Amino acid sequence: MTRPSFSDRSRSGFTLIELLVVIAIIAILIGLLLPAVQKVREAAARSSCTNNLHQIALAAMNYESTYQVLPSGSLQSPNGNTGSDGTWNGPGCGALAQILPYMEQTAIYNQVPAQYFSPTAADAPWAYSTPPYDPNGNATGIIPVASSVIKSYLCPSDNANTPHVSGMFDELYPGNGCVGWSGTTPPPTAANMCGDYLPPPTPGYLFPAATNYAGNAGGLGPYTGLEASPNYLYPGVYYPNSKTKLTSITDGTSNTLGFGETLGGNGVTLDFNLAWFGAGSMPVAWGLQTAQNAQWYTFSSRHTGVVNFAMCDGSVRNVSITIDSYTLRVVAGMSDGLVPTSSF
Repeated sequence: MTRPSFSDRSRSGFTLIELLVVIAIIAILIGLLLPAVQKVREAAARSSCTNNLHQIALAAMNYESTYQVLPSGSLQSPNGNTGSDGTWNGPGCGALAQILPYMEQTAIYNQVPAQYFSPTAADAPWAYSTPPYDPNGNATGIIPVASSVIKSYLCPSDNANTPHVSGMFDELYPGNGCVGWSGTTPPPTAANMCGDYLPPPTPGYLFPAATNYAGNAGGLGPYTGLEASPNYLYPGVYYPNSKTKLTSITDGTSNTLGFGETLGGNGVTLDFNLAWFGAGSMPVAWGLQTAQNAQWYTFSSRHTGVVNFAMCDGSVRNVSITIDSYTLRVVAGMSDGLVPTSSF
């Protein structure tokens, strides 16, 4: 029997229509799988973010074990010299900088000159104290260590160290009389927040590294003039020169906000971010915001529908963006004696 030669065998292949069908099927499968992949990625980012907050809250508790008080929301010395631009008393060091040794960042902590951790230092703010000064119109001269990127101070969903065209807030804290604070007149406005703005750096000059986290300052920092209904702006744990003991959190550490997420920014453009060295504390007076309407003075998040908060006992909660104002202000206050009327 004669075997057929190779040339006798029939040849087969895809027709153009069959190829197009295969491509269409692949495209449909990718379309179906992409949302699932994005959900898995976001879940991983949220998990990493909550772990960061958990570690920050535990570090603050370990700080308290050493010093018998929690770190100050921001160190504002009455003896501090103004910066080279003539404003802002030093040193301006925030809570995240103070807890560095308890975040396994001792090497970075040891590079910070000691006076920047002193509430009575006679120094200029950390962002205006170290030549050469940037000729960007703001005479910026940051201490070099403040440009160190600390991964645990960043939410993976945001990547705050991506260059922001409008610069950065190197200091952030509520009230303290810096921008028209009256102490008694409701409602609170953005004028009750203090934020020092650094424009984008000139190429070759140092710029601070960013963070997505800040301490909870309560309703509006340490101020008690707005506690009465309908404001409920109770003092929180972290504010300028605060020295809060864990025993002072009489509402319970598991019931009081410790640290939360913030995007910085200004509306949908999110054109600002916050420096980890000096952006110390944030009030809840203006509620929680999404990335679409985040402001530089609000807790905000890229996570769908929630902003992550670490409670003062180290536990972490996903607080809904739609939380009612009363409940948010009550859980932000550390010793108001009130119980939230709804879950959060």
